[in-house]
Amino acid sequence: MSAGNGTMARQRKDPTGSFLPLHPIELRILMALLEGRSHGYAIVQEIESREKDLGTIYPANLYRRMRDLLARGFLEDCEAPPGGADDPRRRYFRITPRGREVAAAEARRLRGLLAEARERGLLEANG
Repeated sequence: MSAGNGTMARQRKDPTGSFLPLHPIELRILMALLEGRSHGYAIVQEIESREKDLGTIYPANLYRRMRDLLARGFLEDCEAPPGGADDPRRRYFRITPRGREVAAAEARRLRGLLAEARERGLLEANG
């Protein structure tokens, strides 16, 4: 079987596989939105609070990644959350069911990579 045929079979089996791998910032954006809708600055704060070694996420990079996620149907625009600040400058986003599926598929892919890294001695078995 050629590499192309294997890829086609995998895509038919798991249509989300055609979107993988995600860029790390894209996965972090999707994960930040798993708990509910948010705006760009709050998404950056969420990511940076969890990823101390990540460094600064610049607005141009964030919004380019979010534009790509929107175009692929992983995010969608939405209204501000109830009780949230009604600031017309803020644009709110939420993850779509498709975005959730792709994020889960990427997490499974990364879990497999980590398992292989453990098998090859790159990580401790319980680390």
